[in-house]
Amino acid sequence: MLKKRIIFTLLFCDNYFVLSRNFNLQKVGDLQWLEKNYNFKETAKFIDELIILNISRKNNYKKEFINILKKISANVFVPISAGGGIDSIEMVSELMNSGADKVIVNSALANDNKLISKIVKTYGSQSLVGSIDYLKINNLYKIMIANGKIQLNTTLSQYIEKIVKMGVGEIYLNSIERDGTGQGMDLTIINKIKKYLNIPIILAGGAGNAQHFYDAIKNNKINAVATANLYNFVGDGLKKSRSILINKKVDLPVW
Repeated sequence: MLKKRIIFTLLFCDNYFVLSRNFNLQKVGDLQWLEKNYNFKETAKFIDELIILNISRKNNYKKEFINILKKISANVFVPISAGGGIDSIEMVSELMNSGADKVIVNSALANDNKLISKIVKTYGSQSLVGSIDYLKINNLYKIMIANGKIQLNTTLSQYIEKIVKMGVGEIYLNSIERDGTGQGMDLTIINKIKKYLNIPIILAGGAGNAQHFYDAIKNNKINAVATANLYNFVGDGLKKSRSILINKKVDLPVW
């Protein structure tokens, strides 16, 4: 059985790291600021994986993002998944050669089947994370792409079936409604889609404390919980959360 995981997600936008709340962004600081104010290297010891997403909107900042990935991967010794604006197999290769262990794709799942096929063929399903951003509208789950700007004409279950067949190795399931609120995660969605799930699920959106992590990760259909809230990274917040989950008999890796 796969061990459960705590994942931290860093959001890189227009050459800065940002906080996101319902996909509205607030600039925080650059990498030097992050390392200085958040003791990044030390705190990273208490997560199981790191996700770094380039969500730049004014420009793609690909070169800057690659440089950030190289610097972080040189000092943080956990598996790293990287993504954001992936539009070619060459870009995937560059991310992999710059420190990423896996890549995350979002919009390409909806509009570039050939690219997804190339990634799976070249690197294997285990290297590919399918990211799904969703909104709950009139009690229905709507899939959003392009930084939450475009709604797809498909149901959540249909979309999950589709991307599983395409060969993604796991799914990053992110609630736009809960994003950045710290008020708890959307656990009801799992019951809607559990019969379609035969690959690992990372649940994101709304985690603000250890209890939120536990409420989600105790579900046997959820393999990992991710938070992108930098304030969860302050001080010993993640260290304490990890300790609490281990005391509650959650099967996390023990470092």
